[in-house]
Amino acid sequence: MTRGIATLVLVCAALLSTMSGCSHAETGGHSSSVTRPQLMHLRLANSVYVDPKGFFTIRPPEGWTMDEYRSDPRGKVDFNWRAGPKKVQLKVIGAAHPFTGFGALLQDCRNAVERLRTRYGGTYKIEKTRCAGRNAVVLLTSLPNGFKQYQVQLLAADTYYTLAYGTDKHLYDKYLPLAKAAMNTLEALPKGIKPDEARAHIVASKIRLARLYKGVGKNKWALTAVNEGLGVEASNPELRQLKQELEER
Repeated sequence: MTRGIATLVLVCAALLSTMSGCSHAETGGHSSSVTRPQLMHLRLANSVYVDPKGFFTIRPPEGWTMDEYRSDPRGKVDFNWRAGPKKVQLKVIGAAHPFTGFGALLQDCRNAVERLRTRYGGTYKIEKTRCAGRNAVVLLTSLPNGFKQYQVQLLAADTYYTLAYGTDKHLYDKYLPLAKAAMNTLEALPKGIKPDEARAHIVASKIRLARLYKGVGKNKWALTAVNEGLGVEASNPELRQLKQELEER
């Protein structure tokens, strides 16, 4: 099973949170405030964020607020900044991956772009790059409503990392250099993920995707995500409950 659908999750989540003004699109986040001295939000913090689940460390932008997803088995955090009514976000995820190598990751990104283009319109571009000292894939997204995203995906040992910066098109260029600088401070930590843990990460991704789609009325897409999750863990009670709710509609 590939993770192209994860790319779609990040685009949808960032799109909803940026354009609607919500604190974050996905549920289960734990929010904490960081001191906000004037203008410090345009530089990196002196301190390093250490993922409590042991997937990575990174230096975030100074003064941005932080949302952690403590109930998610993956390493996952959002760094957020408010620019008037608009939100700027840098999302970082570390998780087990099913890819055989960089080529498989690149092809998965290409497949994800076709799904995104079909469902949302907009323009997309895929590039190869280097990030944090590793080969990486960059997915550039520009949607009709003005949302833009710069997303980097890379592999390190048995872990798959997604770093996604997104905001309104009028703010995108201002914060992009800062987001790139933060991304390049990523340090992948050796994890030694076991098969059961890898399955838990994939299932968690499918559950969040299904809830996201369900929340915006895309029940058919939500059911697809649920069935993909059940293909990994058929007895998962949360997936089974979601399936029942969606089939009753």
